Amino acid sequence: MSVSIFSVSSTLPSHWKYISEGGATIVFSYIGPPNAELDGTVLRLRKSGVQTPVLEKSQSQFGLMDGGGEEPDDASIVFQEQCMERLIPLVHLPRLRSVRVDEAWLTEFARAHDVDRPLERSAVGGIDTSKNKAVLANDLVGGVALAVEIKPKWSFLPNKTHLSEINHPIKSSTCRFCMHSHMRSGEGESVSLGYCPLDLFSNNPARMRKAVYSLYDNWLKSDGSVNNLKVFVHGKKIGTVEVGLSSNFSCWKMRKKTDDVVREAFADAMLPLLIDTPVLRVLNKIQRTLDALDIEGLSLLWKRAQTVAEVTPNGYSVPPPAVGVGAPNPTLADWASFIDNYLSRPPFNHTSTNPEDLRYYLLAYLLSATFKDCSVIIRMDLLDPSRPKTAVDPSKVTIIDLDPKNMNRLQKWEKLDQVIVEAYREVALEDRKTCVDDWVDSDEEA
Repeated sequence: MSVSIFSVSSTLPSHWKYISEGGATIVFSYIGPPNAELDGTVLRLRKSGVQTPVLEKSQSQFGLMDGGGEEPDDASIVFQEQCMERLIPLVHLPRLRSVRVDEAWLTEFARAHDVDRPLERSAVGGIDTSKNKAVLANDLVGGVALAVEIKPKWSFLPNKTHLSEINHPIKSSTCRFCMHSHMRSGEGESVSLGYCPLDLFSNNPARMRKAVYSLYDNWLKSDGSVNNLKVFVHGKKIGTVEVGLSSNFSCWKMRKKTDDVVREAFADAMLPLLIDTPVLRVLNKIQRTLDALDIEGLSLLWKRAQTVAEVTPNGYSVPPPAVGVGAPNPTLADWASFIDNYLSRPPFNHTSTNPEDLRYYLLAYLLSATFKDCSVIIRMDLLDPSRPKTAVDPSKVTIIDLDPKNMNRLQKWEKLDQVIVEAYREVALEDRKTCVDDWVDSDEEA
C-alpha cells in the first residue's frame, strides 16, 4: 500500500520566498497563509542541467521506485535516513520529508522566482520542471532572529605517507583550503583569505575565535559575498552594505557600536555553540579518517589495482584510466554496507595499502568529500552582549548539504589538486603559510 505524500502544488509562487541556492538545489521559505504542513519549512528544488544524484539514479536502475514507476524520493532524504543518521547525532541533522510537485506548478513557480535569483546563477540554469517530488525541510534560517551559515571545509593536513616527494613539503605544511584560497584570490575571486579551517576545527578557543574573526572580516569586506559565511536576519540573507550591519543583526543597544565591537559580540555568541556541541569534532574525525590516503595515495592505489587487472593474455599492459573512471557509483545498499564496515572494523594500517581494499578507499574518499563540502547552520538571538548567558541548546546547530558525491568526480578532484599545488609552488618559501594540525582523537584520549 503506497503512502500518501503531501502536495505543495496547491500553493502559489507568492507563498514562497527565495532564500539561497547551491550548485544542485534552490531553497525557498514558506511565507504563505497559516498551514500546519508548511509553517516553518523550506522547499528544496532540484536544478536542471545538474548531474543526477547517485542514489536517485541507483534507485531507478535497481527497481526501487514506488509501484507504478513513480519517481523515488530525493537522494538527500534517503541518504540521510539510512546513512547520515548513523554518523551524525540526530539532533544536528535537518528534518527532511518528500513532497509532491508537478510540471505545470514548477514551470509557473520558476517563472515567478527567476527574478529573485542572482544573475550568475540564473544564467547557468533553473528549476528542473520534470521532477514529481521535492524536499521539504525545517526552516533553519527563518523563524529566528539571526542565523549564520558556515562552510568550514577541510579540517586536516593530509597523511604524509602517501604524498609524492615533490608535493610532501607543501601539502604537509599548508592546508588545502589555504592553498586554494591563495590561488583563487590571485585569479580575482572573492575568497576568505586568512581563514584557516584547521583553526576552526582545533577545539582551541583562541584559535577558533581567530577563525570566526577571519570569517567575519572577509564577510564584511566582501559585502556578504564570500561562500564560507552567510548571515540571515529574520530569514533574509543580508550583506553589510546594502542592508547595514549593526542596525540589523544586533539589538538596538549595539547599533552605534564599531564593527570591532560587533565582531566580538558575533564571536561571543557563536563560539559556545561551536565549542559545547560535538559538531566540529565529529566532522573533523569523519573527514580525516575517511580520507586516509589523500587523492594522491588513492590515485596510486587505483593505478596499482588497474595494472593488476589490465594485463592482456599476451602480456601487454593497458594504461589505466583516470582514478574512478569506470568504477560503478555506490548504491544505497553499497553505502549501508560501507558504513557497517567503517564503524565496525579495526582501524586500517594506512601505511601500506592493498589493491583488494580499493573499493573501500574509493567510497571512503567520496564520503569524506561530502563532509568537506557540508555547511553548518547556527541559530541565535540578535546580538546583545548584556544578555545573560544560558546553557547551549544543541538543536541550534545543524549540519546541512550532505548529499552523496558521484564517482566520476574523483578525476576532477585529482586534477584540481595538482593545479592547486602547482600554483602554490610558485609562492616564495618565506611567504608560504604554515597551518597547524594538532588534532587528537578525544575518543582514543579518553
